[in-house]
Amino acid sequence: IDYLIIDTPPGTSDEHISTVQFLKKADAVSGAVVITTPEEVSMADVRKELNFCQKTKVPVLGIVENMATYQKKLSELNYLGPDG
Repeated sequence: IDYLIIDTPPGTSDEHISTVQFLKKADAVSGAVVITTPEEVSMADVRKELNFCQKTKVPVLGIVENMATYQKKLSELNYLGPDG
């Protein structure tokens, strides 16, 4: 495998700890790419995740802010029905 992408829920729960421990035993941790959105609650979770990466010595390869500049009025959006 060239890349293994693991999508985990926000925070630093048991899933994160178990995943890092497992991958470190396999010598398979290259780093983390952290995804956030502009909302303060999301950024608070990312700060926790960055601290987690620092404590577990997982290099942070990058941070992506998703939906940072996408702005569209609801009336301008077109929704497709079941027939496309």
